[in-house]
Amino acid sequence: MQAATARNAFKAAVVPDQLPLATVDADGKMHGFDIDVAEALAKRLGLPVQFVTPGWSNILAGESAKPWDFAVASITPTPRREKHLSFPALYRMDAAVVVVRSGETKFERPQDVSGKTIAVKAKTTFERYLRKDLNLDEGGADIAYVIENAKVTPVASNGDALKALVNKKADAALTTLPSAEAAKKDGMPIRVLGGFLYFEPVAVATHKGDAEFDQKVADAVESLRQDGTLSALSTKWFGIDLGSVIP
Repeated sequence: MQAATARNAFKAAVVPDQLPLATVDADGKMHGFDIDVAEALAKRLGLPVQFVTPGWSNILAGESAKPWDFAVASITPTPRREKHLSFPALYRMDAAVVVVRSGETKFERPQDVSGKTIAVKAKTTFERYLRKDLNLDEGGADIAYVIENAKVTPVASNGDALKALVNKKADAALTTLPSAEAAKKDGMPIRVLGGFLYFEPVAVATHKGDAEFDQKVADAVESLRQDGTLSALSTKWFGIDLGSVIP
């Protein structure tokens, strides 16, 4: 990362997938929880923010085709991802849920979609869960896999997963609770099955190798937590506080 004195703004990598996380309007302006967090983080670090969109896969690979200083893209740290990225600060918690069409009555619990076609954003912890290949920490904490023999349908975004469900290209979708609730609130005919599959932390990501910058990011995010900024932004976009309770 270049020194802050050599730039006019920090470049934040984001993924404009869908609200409440991040999206871009017809005028090219970004909106969403991740967007607000990135703006607050850059300001706390002392400069404005400029958004870049390298793409989900490029961010996870740590690539800099569109150079960025930090990523606020709802990324869950995993040992596999830590080979390419640093995760200096957690900024919220998330919950993975199974979503079905609102008129579908034969599914009541997540395990009921075993053997069914399930749409999911590609290269996410959700896809790894369905493939029974999810590890959220170095210790290999046990994950309770309750969905058996899923027919996994990877798509480009969480929004596309829900669209595939509604358009009957999938029997269910696996996504975040905030994304599902926001889509339902916007009128999408979907229903969240009772019972979370697992909880996961979400972190700011940086390029590996700059411990000094990582510490500055960690300190800035902690200050946003301590002064209530993360809680306020979470309540604004999700209706609940997902920013103050961090493991």
